[in-house]
This record gives sequence, C-alpha cells and structure tokens, in this order.
Amino acid sequence: MKLRLRAARLAVGFAAAAGLVMVGAGPASANYTDCSAGYACMWTSNNYPGSPNASYYTAIVLSSSSNLINSISNNGNSSIARFYDASNYTGAYITLNNPARGGQTRDPMLSNGTDATSSNWSNRISSANFA
Repeated sequence: MKLRLRAARLAVGFAAAAGLVMVGAGPASANYTDCSAGYACMWTSNNYPGSPNASYYTAIVLSSSSNLINSISNNGNSSIARFYDASNYTGAYITLNNPARGGQTRDPMLSNGTDATSSNWSNRISSANFA
C-alpha cells in the first residue's frame, strides 16, 4: 500500500513539474516565414525577429530603416531580389534567389556576408528591388 501511495505521489510530482515547464515555455519566435508570399523582407536585427521592418512586392527605397538592415529574405514568386547600398537602386548590391530557383533565399546575419560574398552587409542596405 505504501509503495502505491509513493508511486502516486511521484506521478503527481512529475505531472506538476511537467505542467510548470509547459506553462513556462514562451511563444514561438518569429521567423523568415513571416515574409508574405511574393515579397522580399528586411529586418533591422539578426535572425528575423518579429514582423519585417520593411518589405516590398516590386521595389522599395528605405527611409527610417535605411542602413539599419541586418537580416533579409526573398519570398518572391519568380524574381531575384537585389539589395543595394545606395538609394534609388544604385551602388553595390547583393542578391537572393527566390524559393522556386533554389540557392540562397535568405540570410539571417548580414555581418558575415552572403553565400556570394564575404563582405559585411550589416547596416548597408538603402534600397531594394526585384531584378
């Protein structure tokens, strides 16, 4: 009888501990998947936190987030996304393929470059478009 009582108490203790762990778990973090289909998106922090700070369907010249972008994603339908270091789609640029083409479609940390370049692109993007 004492063994059954101990087993029951132990089971209740494990269940309570599991419940505390479940309650303590926070919500899932945001991801590059928050970039809507057909758009390219940009975040001012690494690893796509929260909703994108800027996104575009065709093109964009950044204002408040100009030179503050640290992670990017191309969720476009068919085009390559270009991200420029100057306004009005000029200057040096980096590209991301769209998901249908394969290859690099996103970069969570521009400070270490992209697949195509090792240059630091953190806080450099001022405009972007689909090529």
